[in-house]
This record gives sequence, C-alpha cells and structure tokens, in this order.
Amino acid sequence: MSYVVMARKRRPKAFERVVGQDHITTTLQNAIRQERVAQAYLFSGPRGTGKTTSARLLATALNCENGPTPEPCGECVSCKAIQQGKSMDVLEIDGASNRGIDEIRQLREEVGYAASKGKRKVYIIDEVHMLTTEAFNALLKTLEEPPPHVVFVFATTEVHKVPETILSRCQRYTFRRIPAEAIVEELKRAVADEGVKAEEAALYQIGRKADGGMRDALSLLDQVMAFSDSGVTAEAVQDLLGIIPRDLFFELTQAIQEQASADALGVIERLVQEGGDVGEFVEGLMEHFRHLLVARAMGELADDDLPASDRERYAEVAKGFDETDLVRMLNAVAELETRIGRVAEPRFWLELTVMKLVKMTASVDLALLLTKLEKLGQGGGGIEGAPASRNLPRRPQKTPEKIAQQPVQEAPRKSTGPPIQTPPPELIRSSERQPSGPPMIEEPPPHTEERPRRESVAQEPEPTPELETTPIRRESPSFDVVKERWAKFVQEVKGRKISVGTFISEGYPKSMLDEQLVIGFKKNKEFHANQVRRNRGLVEEVAALIFGGVVRIGCEVDYDMPSGEDGSEADPRAEDDERVQMVLQVFGGEVVR
Repeated sequence: MSYVVMARKRRPKAFERVVGQDHITTTLQNAIRQERVAQAYLFSGPRGTGKTTSARLLATALNCENGPTPEPCGECVSCKAIQQGKSMDVLEIDGASNRGIDEIRQLREEVGYAASKGKRKVYIIDEVHMLTTEAFNALLKTLEEPPPHVVFVFATTEVHKVPETILSRCQRYTFRRIPAEAIVEELKRAVADEGVKAEEAALYQIGRKADGGMRDALSLLDQVMAFSDSGVTAEAVQDLLGIIPRDLFFELTQAIQEQASADALGVIERLVQEGGDVGEFVEGLMEHFRHLLVARAMGELADDDLPASDRERYAEVAKGFDETDLVRMLNAVAELETRIGRVAEPRFWLELTVMKLVKMTASVDLALLLTKLEKLGQGGGGIEGAPASRNLPRRPQKTPEKIAQQPVQEAPRKSTGPPIQTPPPELIRSSERQPSGPPMIEEPPPHTEERPRRESVAQEPEPTPELETTPIRRESPSFDVVKERWAKFVQEVKGRKISVGTFISEGYPKSMLDEQLVIGFKKNKEFHANQVRRNRGLVEEVAALIFGGVVRIGCEVDYDMPSGEDGSEADPRAEDDERVQMVLQVFGGEVVR
C-alpha cells in the first residue's frame, strides 16, 4: 500500500479532534442534537484550518446509521464511505474547475433526487468564490428553498468575493487561525504516534512557520521527518526550512546595546555565509523587536507562539532598553522592510540599517534638556536623570577677559536734547545703581564661567576695560536706535540667560509705539514667543540698559509670514529642530517628541 501523508492520515474523524475551532464544532453538534440543521452553511477562513474536514464531519453526523447524531460512530458503512470519499450521498465539488452555469444547472437537476443510502444529501462546494456570477444567480432559488433532504456546505478562503445574495441565504461560520501552542500539542501527539523523537523548540518553529494552518504544520513535520534520521531537531528544521535562528537576533540586539559595530556587522556576515535570506531576516528582526517592545511595556511576554524559555529571555533582555528606543528601532526596521524587496543590494541596506541602530543615540526628553540648559545658564549644575554628553564639540565659552577686550561702539550722543535722568528703581537692579561714571565689570565667582557681573562702587578693583552702554533715559528710544542695537541687545540677553537669548534671537524688532517694543516672530515660532513673555522682566531690564529709556516688551506671531527661509512653508518638525539645535550641540543625544 502506498504511503499516506500525515495531513491525510491524521484528518479528524470526530468533532472533538478538530483543533482550535471549538466555537464551530460545538454549534454544529448542538444544531444536530436540537434538530436545527440549516439548509446551507458557509465555512470561511484561512487555509488548513479545518473547513472541509468540518463539512465532512457534518455530512457523516447526518448520515450515520446511528444518527443524525452529534457523535458519529465512524465504523458503519455510511461513515466509512464518507471518510473514503465514496459515498453517493455526499458530493464534493471543486468550485475552481466547476464554476460555470452548466455545472450548476446539472446540480439543480440532481437536487430533487432523494439520498440513495443515507438520510441526507450533502453538497460540499470547495472554493465557492470561484463560481461565476451567472452560476451564483442560477443557484439562488435552489439555495433558498432546497428539498428537505438536501444540505449545502460552501467553503472559501476569500469570503469577500461571495455575493451578498448568497451570504444572506447561508449560516456563516468563520474559522480562526490555530494558535501555535495548539499546533505544537497536536504535533507532539503525531510524533509520539510515529515513534519519533522531537525537540520542543523544533516543533515551535514548525508551528510558527505554519502560520495558523494545521495542514501546513503536518506537511512540514512530514518533510522534516524525511530529512533527518536523528529525529526532529531545531537544527534540522532551520536547515530544511531556512528559518533564521533566534540566537542570531539576540546577538544583534546585544551588539546594538553595546554599540559594537564590528559585532553587529559580523552577525550579518554570518547570516550571508550560512545562506540565510535577507528578506526573511528582516521579517524576523521586526518580530524580534516587537517581542522586546511588548516585554518592556508589559513586564513580561505572554505569547503562546514562543516556548517559555524564549519568553523569559525576551523579558530579561527588554529591561536594558527604553520603550521609546525600541519604538524607534522598530520603525527603522519597518522602513527597511518596505524597500528591501525593491533594491538591487539588500545586504547593503540591511547593513546600513544595522549601523543606524548601533549608532542610534539614547532618547532625551526635550523639557529635561531645556531645564538643564537654563540651570547651566544660571550657573547651576546639571539635573539628575539627564544623559551624559557624547563628547560633541561645545561652543566656546567667553571668559570675562575676552568680553572686556571686545570693542564696544559708543552710542552717538546729540549735543542737544533733554537732560539725562536717573532711571526709576524698578528698571535697574540695586547692584547696578551707581552715582556716576561708567559701569565696572566684576570678577566672576570662582569655578564658574558666567558672564561678568557689575561691581558696586564701594569696591576698588583693578582698572578694567569699560563696557560702555547708553545711559537710560525716561523717554522711549527711537525705533532706529532699537534696530541699530538689536544684535547687541540679543547678546546681552544671552549673557544673562542663554535659553531666553536663544529664543529671542528667533525674533525681530517689529514696531516701537510709545514705550512698547513689539518683537515679531515668524509662523510656527509660538513656542519662542511664549518663552520670551515668561521672562519679560529680564528682557525689559536689558532693553532699558541697551536701548536707553523706558521699554515695555510685547510679542506677536505673524501667521501670514512663511517660516521657511525661501518664503515657503516649513515643516513644524524642522522648526522644532531649529529650536533645540543649541541643546543638541551642548548635550548630545537625540530629542524624541
């Protein structure tokens, strides 16, 4: 006798043996028990999930000599004939090869004849979506009012191609993909019946490769058993089916975590040397990072597709990553997957993406960086939790001596005009009030690189170059004076508080009315304007010192002005990058919004 493949040999002969479809088998058994059998059924779902098998079991249960019964005996003449495909009362029709109207007309003529030996006549039409529109129309009336002894069972993998008029005349049952854990349990029973030793990891690999189909899993198991003489091993499954070893993904993850470029490229080299498929490796890498992300977010990985040892390993490795970093890595691999099938050198693009993952900096919170920046501008230390710098070049800090040596243009003074008056107390800090003479520059406190402070008159320091400023007057300065000294004003604000100076440098003097100076900002610069408003006191103090007179600050955002330098609309994310460019140069890292 010729060899019978395992998928046919292990076809279920009872409803209880159908794996992973309890919601359907229970309903069918109850319908038979309660004598509520419908005239037409539609079984839909992925391939290899038990649609045709369930249709045969239904026909067997209706025509069993002990039935109709929800538990056919499988030993009577009718049950054996149906199982062997020899029954005259159960007709299996291939919808792909019998799809025309002539075949359906012949079926309509045969429907009126009673069952020859059994109790019911059952028509099983597989791949029913392949029927033509004319064939479906010819079947409508018969399907709606068939003879009482006829039952139609339709099976399809593409239910969306079946007309609504057919669907409305059938009871529809949707078959689900079988979980990998259920497939593995059935494979264990299969290898036990065959007397073959099998590793659990190998069976899980077959279960995942089957993608929810029991028929595919049994066919793969049959193939591996024929390939390996020493039983079903994980190595045999990998060699035969081309499955990428999971250890390879973990090695790449470790290289990324340690930022070891050579080790990461070595993983790709080994993959190519062993004949692995780059496209399949990318798909496996996506699944790998997905498992890490779920394990990091939930604290554990509750995935039945993996053995318990792999689930524990994922939970342990995920602790070394941040959720944001895993999301960025998953996005990078997903972008690679979209192009890997269209490029001429897939290995090059894979190596490029791997190097991006290795060099990808840790996530840094924007608010955290701004807070640290303000503290540094005020002479304070860093804040805990901020990542260390990646040794990027810093902007040179100006020492008090360099500031003192810079030439300062003296503001033009008119020969006539109102007398110079002392500014009101609210505009000048107490440490800056001097009875006469130009302001002096203080020596900075030890261990800081702060801008120079002004020294009180009571002290007698060594003579230092003077930092001349225009005396403050009561009346408001002219708009021309503001525009002329705007750059000096911005530099002075940066010297007092670097973050505020950075924000105000994005603005421009828009107008001067009475005592109010309006600072304009381009479109998408609302954040900068709000920061200047929050520090209005500091800005007004410096404005009074640089421009002279009483100055009140106002901020306006011009939404009609394009934010791009070429007059085009700019990307808001690009505007945000400009806003934090100085932050990145100081601290390094990558800002994630």
